[in-house]
Amino acid sequence: MVLTNEQLRSIPLFAGMTDEALTRLRAAFEDVELPAGTVLCRAADQASEFYVLARGRVSLSDGDRVTFELTPPASIGELGALCNLARSVDVTVRESSVIWRIGRDALLDLLKTDSDIGSLFYQNLAGAVADKLRRDQLRMQDMRHNLIATQRQMKDLRTYVLESEDTPVSDRVHDVLVDLIDHNRRINYRVTPPGPLPATVHLDGCDEIPILELSRTHFSFLSPGGAVPNEKGSVAGVMMLGGPEIPIVGKVHRVLGDRVTIELGDLIDDYAAILEGYLSRVQMVDFVV
Repeated sequence: MVLTNEQLRSIPLFAGMTDEALTRLRAAFEDVELPAGTVLCRAADQASEFYVLARGRVSLSDGDRVTFELTPPASIGELGALCNLARSVDVTVRESSVIWRIGRDALLDLLKTDSDIGSLFYQNLAGAVADKLRRDQLRMQDMRHNLIATQRQMKDLRTYVLESEDTPVSDRVHDVLVDLIDHNRRINYRVTPPGPLPATVHLDGCDEIPILELSRTHFSFLSPGGAVPNEKGSVAGVMMLGGPEIPIVGKVHRVLGDRVTIELGDLIDDYAAILEGYLSRVQMVDFVV
C-alpha cells in the first residue's frame, strides 16, 4: 500500500520532512505482507527493527490484555530499535497487513548519512519523548494527590474507630488501617540506575553486583551464579553510587527466582544524604524542567 506524503507527515517522527526526504526515507524500508495472527515481536525480545504500519491492523498486548490497536499510518518500535532496548509488549497482526520495516543498523546509517532526514527525525523523536515525560509527570502528580487524599481519609477513619465503641471487628479494622497508613508513608520512588550513573553493591562474600532498582528503603539485584540468599536473612556490604560509597546493612525482603530485593537498614545522616543525592540525580533523567 502506498501512503501519501501527507499521511507520512502525520506520523510524529516524520513531521516536517520534505517530499524529497520522504521519498528517500521510504526507499530505505522493505515491504512485508503478513497474515492475521503473525507475531511481529514479543515482550522481552531484543529490538532490532523499526516498523511502519501501511495497511491493516495490529495490536499491542501485555500478556492476554490488549492495550492498543493500531491502524495506518502508525510507527511501531522506533525507540526500542534506536536504543537496542527489549520490547515491552507483544505486537500481533490482527488482519492481513502490510508492514514497512527497516533494521537498526540500516536506520542508524540512514540517519547518519542523510542529514535532512536525520536532523528532523532526532528532533521529532526528542519532542515525542519530552511530551511523554510531561504526560508521565502529570499522571504521577495525580497519583501523588490521590495517595495524599486517601492517606488523610484513612487517618480520619482510624481516629473514628478509636473513638467509637468496640465491636468484634474494631481491632482488626484498626490494625489494617495502621498497616496501610504506615505502608503508604514508606512508599517512595524507585529508580533504575542508568549507564552513566551505575549503582553496584559489594555484599560480604560476593563480588560486586549491579543494582537493578534502588529506592530510599530497598534495592534489587540478580543473585550472582544463582546463589540466592536465605529469605529474611541479613546482609551487609558496601554500596557504590556512581562514585561515592556507603556501608549498608539490611535483610532479604523478597526472592523471586534469581532476583533478590533487600530492605535497607537505617543509614546515618551523612550516608542517607549520599543516597538521596544519587536518587535525585537519577530521577532528573525522568523529569522535564
